[in-house]
Amino acid sequence: MQWFEPYPLYISIMAFFIFFLSIVLLKKPNNLVRILLSVSLILSSLFMISTALELYIDDFNAMQWLRNIQQIALFLCPVFLFGFAREIVEPNVEKNLKYMIYLGVPAVIGVILVFTNPIHHWMRSDVTIHTVWGLTEISITPTPLGIIFIAYLLFLTLLTVFTFIRNMHDLPPHLRNSHLLSSVAILLPLVSLCVLPFLSLKIPGQVALSFSLMSVLLIFILKRYDFNSIWPVSRNKILESLDEGIILFGPKYNLLEINQAGYKLLNKWMPYLHKNLIIGQTVDQLFTDKRILEGVYHHSSTSFEWKVELDDEDIYLQVNIVPIGYYGRDIMLVVLTNITEKKLIENRLYTLAHYDSLTNICNRHSFIEKYNTMLENKKFPISFLLMDIDHFKQFNDQYGHIVGDQVLKEFAISLTDFFMPTKYCSIVGRIGGEEFGVLLRKDAEHAGEQANLFQQKLTEHSIFINGEQQEKITVSIGLTTTDEPISFEKMYKEADKALYQAKRAGRDRVEMINA
Repeated sequence: MQWFEPYPLYISIMAFFIFFLSIVLLKKPNNLVRILLSVSLILSSLFMISTALELYIDDFNAMQWLRNIQQIALFLCPVFLFGFAREIVEPNVEKNLKYMIYLGVPAVIGVILVFTNPIHHWMRSDVTIHTVWGLTEISITPTPLGIIFIAYLLFLTLLTVFTFIRNMHDLPPHLRNSHLLSSVAILLPLVSLCVLPFLSLKIPGQVALSFSLMSVLLIFILKRYDFNSIWPVSRNKILESLDEGIILFGPKYNLLEINQAGYKLLNKWMPYLHKNLIIGQTVDQLFTDKRILEGVYHHSSTSFEWKVELDDEDIYLQVNIVPIGYYGRDIMLVVLTNITEKKLIENRLYTLAHYDSLTNICNRHSFIEKYNTMLENKKFPISFLLMDIDHFKQFNDQYGHIVGDQVLKEFAISLTDFFMPTKYCSIVGRIGGEEFGVLLRKDAEHAGEQANLFQQKLTEHSIFINGEQQEKITVSIGLTTTDEPISFEKMYKEADKALYQAKRAGRDRVEMINA
């Protein structure tokens, strides 16, 4: 053979090129995905350079040793590619390394048997030399045991492809091509072994050629989709950085995965449960809320707010349940978002908008809203008591506005205590200044009786001014009743007329005008 042969030279150049790129992959920051791919590429380059040397030389023993070296890459490369696929699909260094060790044991045994074959002849029944394109290479006829090991390597290759294909359903659409191209790349050596013989097409070192194509394609995919930083390799880091609790339940409704935020939330009502013990728990062991259980068990998308009542605090959670996973409905995703602070702010804003800040009863706006609700529900008759504290200005003038505020607070407490909503179905509110209102679902006669009873109750209550001096509160009340829907403005106008009459008649009395 002449010293310069283009084809072996091409194989050699590709081998060194791929080896160089495999070393570049190990630069920091690296992770298990890049390391496993780098090792796979180093094995591929080893296979290619030993194939090129085999095509260059003519010595039979040297060619046999080079073929044995090729078997190291041929047996071990599928193991590392499987680990590469597993770590992309489900990042778990400890678990995936265990898989590789278990699957790598038969491959290592196969390599040992190949190197010791001249002693026992278990792997090769015949070794000959044949010439293709003017290049000599070894041709091997495997024994039945050798065929079993070859079948095992094919199984590992198909398992790797299956791992990629199975995970495509859970990937964002724009990343699915990465798995598809990776599968095609890994299948190239297998396709070359199975298809080319049927095409009667003979290529020297055809497996090395397919390894070069596989390696270049994998490097392209890595560069194009960057497995080092794009989903799902960095999925764990993404999940752990989220404030939302991410919880995954499997087909048997057992917990598959939970991030740190999710564990902290569950730990609030299950402080005794260690994170490692949560994995495997069923949904009904972790949650008691029926909406969560029904959403998970029925595989339905749902969203709702959940109030968790604890001994020392109440927690408000936004719960989102979504079916995901293989075949669309096997895995249930539960997302818990802590909205306690948001709810407290909302409640505070609601209180400010609907309740009087001084007396903590309904303000005018909320009072009118509740009246309109009674109209919509046709809850008749409706009686409106409009009250005004008698001589309230004297409290302010004599004792100051601080004492005046105290009088308003004390009166609001008395009003609320007397007209208890559970007893009279009443609504109590501050209309403005020293003016208060009460809505009762009673006719005029019974409402008038309650108004008189309230005035009598007030006479039994004294206000202590500055902790010493006692003062009595009296109130004038204007009452109006309606049996049909009328506006609040009209009700107020009629009640105000009655109140004016009560004041003119000497105060501390009830006057009635029917609307």
